Amino acid sequence: MEDDQGEERSRDRINALCELQRNGSLRKKKRSWYIGWVNHILELYKGSTLNEFRVCFDLDWTCRHDIDSWFHFAISKRVRNLELDFEEVAEKTWPPGLRSYSLTKGCYDYIRTPHGLSCIGLLTSLCLRFVKVSGEVLEHFLSHSPLLEKLVVEWSKNLVSLKVAKVASSSPLRLRYLEIRSCLALKNLEISTPNLWSFRYYGQKVALHIENAPLLANVLIGGNLDDQPGFAFCPLSSYLCQLHTLTLEMSAYNMTFPNFPQLANLRHLVVSVYGGYDDNLLVLTSLIDASPSLNKLSLELKIWRSSTYNHANSSCNVTGKPIPSLKVVEVVGFRGFKIDVDFVTYVLEHGKMIEKITINCCHPSWIGQIWECESIKERDKARKHALQLKIGNLPQRLSFRLLSSVR
Repeated sequence: MEDDQGEERSRDRINALCELQRNGSLRKKKRSWYIGWVNHILELYKGSTLNEFRVCFDLDWTCRHDIDSWFHFAISKRVRNLELDFEEVAEKTWPPGLRSYSLTKGCYDYIRTPHGLSCIGLLTSLCLRFVKVSGEVLEHFLSHSPLLEKLVVEWSKNLVSLKVAKVASSSPLRLRYLEIRSCLALKNLEISTPNLWSFRYYGQKVALHIENAPLLANVLIGGNLDDQPGFAFCPLSSYLCQLHTLTLEMSAYNMTFPNFPQLANLRHLVVSVYGGYDDNLLVLTSLIDASPSLNKLSLELKIWRSSTYNHANSSCNVTGKPIPSLKVVEVVGFRGFKIDVDFVTYVLEHGKMIEKITINCCHPSWIGQIWECESIKERDKARKHALQLKIGNLPQRLSFRLLSSVR
């Protein structure tokens, strides 16, 4: 009986959290409850140090007293992993980040005091989402947090210039993971860190300078419809040959690439693309041709009904070369339109060593979610198109898996 009641309470909590996640207006109303809950937890904590402190809720300047208090608490406890995420789900603003929260001057003054400097010295991970933060503040953390290995900044309106590099008086950076996403004011980004393994950039064209990154093996490049994400390939040209994983997040409209050198070590290509059903993804074949060791291809599709722009890639040179090392293909968001059928058909025809293909007809936005907001009719139609691919192109030896559920 007690087990049944426990499971019921657990389901009620999950349902309540899901409703908060879906309903921005409700989250706005629940701010007071959330703030009180966090304050109560902090009152109960008696430890002298803190391994991780995460706050992920739709909070704004009206909560500044509590947010600043939490920041001081986390830093004073010599936190190792600090994450502040104030995603704006309760406001219908575009672009997001316009009302991102800005830590007060008192917070920035604190991390410059002798005590604050000693406390941030143990920081290993710093993630700031929907928080206004300047390059000066981030560089302060980089210079005085010798153990920092991960830095994530997303939707920061105040970030204009950032230099990720050792300063004369500091020790070499240990930073291994750097992610800068949707910082609309950013103009200049300089990177020189010998331990960097993963670099992820999503946003508009900036002055990007990368040097002294001998371990760089994992890169993400992306941008919105009006961005030109392909610009990043030029400053990255010296490191393309050493990449193991390359992720592209962009629209089919601006998916244009330079002439690639050989990406000799690339094992996994991930493409997350949004576009119209009649767009052309065969432009990706030039990248595939330049990757002789490619073992896995992951394609994520966010397709709308039709294109509303002139096609930048209405024609492209397709060589029809074999894809010699490709063994695994994963497609999420398959709909059975020209944009996905043409590309998947090409890959199957030229990837003679493919051993496994998985096609999921569920929209990527709903993967892993408890609720479903998609038309069952649309998904069934996509499933039929995927089955036609199986009948027409796949050898008997190949493992074919077709999914159409969000679970």
